[in-house]
Amino acid sequence: MGRSVAESWGQIIGWLEEHLPQALDDLQPPARGSDITALRTAMDRRLPSDLVAWLTLNNGFGRRAGFGSLIPVLYVPMSVEDMLGDREMLRSVWATIVPDESGTGEGEPAGTPTFPWLDAFLPIGDAGTDCHLFVDLREGEHFGCVGTFDVEIGGFTEPEWFSVSEMLADVADSLTLNQPALQAHARRVHAATQFPTSPPRAWTPHVDDGYLDWNLVDL
Repeated sequence: MGRSVAESWGQIIGWLEEHLPQALDDLQPPARGSDITALRTAMDRRLPSDLVAWLTLNNGFGRRAGFGSLIPVLYVPMSVEDMLGDREMLRSVWATIVPDESGTGEGEPAGTPTFPWLDAFLPIGDAGTDCHLFVDLREGEHFGCVGTFDVEIGGFTEPEWFSVSEMLADVADSLTLNQPALQAHARRVHAATQFPTSPPRAWTPHVDDGYLDWNLVDL
């Protein structure tokens, strides 16, 4: 049986208390039932149970959180309000940029690569850039997978993790055991590369002067 969201999140919070206590100043209280209802209504889709479980433990961090990136390699967990605000902004931007392609990919299974931002994508991580960490709410085997949307690399190319639970367990292990995060993703990408010129590469946490970032390492 996989690790529960509560167990992984408890390990992450415990690590922050020891190594980066100032980060907890920006941690928001658990999302209210009305917040989660509003999220379901706005998305008009079912939500992964592990995402809901995570929100019942916390409602992200404040927008001005300055402790670094809790989710490798760029992201700080978002509140429900910010999730929905960023989603609406992205929907508007993409409807303007590619009005004829804004729905392309909506009917594909979750985890399928796509260039336009989709209505089925729910932002969950704030990078302070034009990159976005999101949960894919399209139906299919990989419903609820977590990916990065980055225009410069072609939008969404493949899931980083196959669930919120997997993401939190990976981050918890990386922080508490000082081991690379995103190892499984790195090996999947490496195996799919026809002529790899380097070994798989993943990310290790690093705290310097009260700031958490992630260093790239060979596996």
